[in-house]
Amino acid sequence: MTNLSWKNTLRMAFMALTILTLTACAKDTRQQDKQAIQNQPSLTGTSWWVEDIAGKGVIDRSHTSIEFTEDGKVAGSTGCNRYFGSAEIDGSNISFGPLAGTRKMCPASLMDQEMKFFRAMGNVKSWEIADTDLLQLRDVDGKGQLRASRTDDT
Repeated sequence: MTNLSWKNTLRMAFMALTILTLTACAKDTRQQDKQAIQNQPSLTGTSWWVEDIAGKGVIDRSHTSIEFTEDGKVAGSTGCNRYFGSAEIDGSNISFGPLAGTRKMCPASLMDQEMKFFRAMGNVKSWEIADTDLLQLRDVDGKGQLRASRTDDT
């Protein structure tokens, strides 16, 4: 075997080992990603009390809520009216379809909060449940739109 063919054989063996290592790493990364998705908590079947709307808080005892049902729907209370609609959740991404609701008149402060709540829901693009067990709904820039705590129902 010549010196050149020995170097070529060594080079090919090194390349094969590199490819096998990269393939194993890619497979391991895919498994980790899959496991992270499986370990991610689900919003389905959960209910939340809204504690903050766009960093401005909420009116005490207004009972603004969000409930994620089994069938991809969302419902709750704005503190004034009941609402319902759809929620599309894909990993940590979330978007809400058009929301409809009752049209009861309430004090001006609750009507203003309701308008801010609907605006915030329209801005939401991602979600996470923080270590504090609070639901954080964020806009495309990662700015908090809604923060909520679990109700006793879930």
